[in-house]
Amino acid sequence: PFGSFLCRNVVACHKHPIFCVHFVFLLCTGSGTLPRRLPSCVHLDSCAMEHLEAPFVLALLIFWFVIWLVFLRLLPASVSDSESLEVPSEPDSAAKLGKDVENVAVENGAAKVAPCRSSLVFYHKKLRRMQIFAVLASISGLAIFLQCFIVEEPLVEMLTGFGPAHQVCFTMALSHWVINIWEDWRTRMFLAQGLSGNTAGGLALFPLNLLCTPPRIMQVMYAIHHTVTIFAYSYSLITHRLGGVLVQGLLFEMPVVFVLRRELAVATEPSPAWLHNEDLVNIHWLVTYAAFLVGRGCSSVLWLLSVIPGYGADRLQDLLHVEDLIAYHTFAVFFTSLNCRVFILLMCWHGQDAEKARSRNQVSPGEAPSIAKATSDRTQ
Repeated sequence: PFGSFLCRNVVACHKHPIFCVHFVFLLCTGSGTLPRRLPSCVHLDSCAMEHLEAPFVLALLIFWFVIWLVFLRLLPASVSDSESLEVPSEPDSAAKLGKDVENVAVENGAAKVAPCRSSLVFYHKKLRRMQIFAVLASISGLAIFLQCFIVEEPLVEMLTGFGPAHQVCFTMALSHWVINIWEDWRTRMFLAQGLSGNTAGGLALFPLNLLCTPPRIMQVMYAIHHTVTIFAYSYSLITHRLGGVLVQGLLFEMPVVFVLRRELAVATEPSPAWLHNEDLVNIHWLVTYAAFLVGRGCSSVLWLLSVIPGYGADRLQDLLHVEDLIAYHTFAVFFTSLNCRVFILLMCWHGQDAEKARSRNQVSPGEAPSIAKATSDRTQ
């Protein structure tokens, strides 16, 4: 399905790298017959599936690195670097704003938190960049995944499919996760998002909450996830195998689109109106759960179908090498376990948001005049 597109446009990608912005979408929806003579950057392997050669894949990887760094530089933030910020006296309040000990300096007896403001700006830019990736990954992953159902053996395509579309999307994802490790380190004080060691009775972060603080736990969990994901995409790009499996990794970003919407809303002051309405909060989280089920449930179903005795297990043994089988089952166990943990965290954040929305709407009569007066003073 990618032949006619490649024949017309792969040379244009060489001459005009910016054309790769369209590559994610056009490769996933391209149609037509293979040309009689393919461009030099396209190689036909033993499975008769064309793919881009290593130099062009490397160029794509560099291209995506540049794109993500440019986005990180240019995307707007909801806070200003120049404004001053007071340090709360309570340690818990300081932690909520991301003011750890490393970022607080004292000059002439007064607290100075310019690095905290800079970190908050960077955090906002990071979230917006991640939103762009999550949307691109979800759309491209869904387009590639749906094409599996129009071939003769969908299960085979879901396991072993590999082509230019996979290479473009996987280089996009690989560069994203490498940069995200650095971003998480820069914004490590924000990663807990209100979680504490006692959240969900201490089970949400158990057993690491016995040894580390919530921000440190989240940083470690993210780093492990990113490292395994980088290895998975690198493995597929190098071997040209398990491409169909790793398309599921792109679909994993479907619920992340909504999780990032919530994370950015919580980090914005004043917070959006929907966070103050319990009904809207519940609707947001119901949509998030639905996206989680669709985007991440497919991978678990695919794994079960491929290991059930009979057609799935037999085809799996025939299609994959021993090293591929080891990688496949390792990835499946790791990400399935991770999804269980992530779902618990989503439920915890849902409970926090709903509780805060209720508390904001339950203002006692004695508090109302003081709140109105404070609002009037700020307006003046």
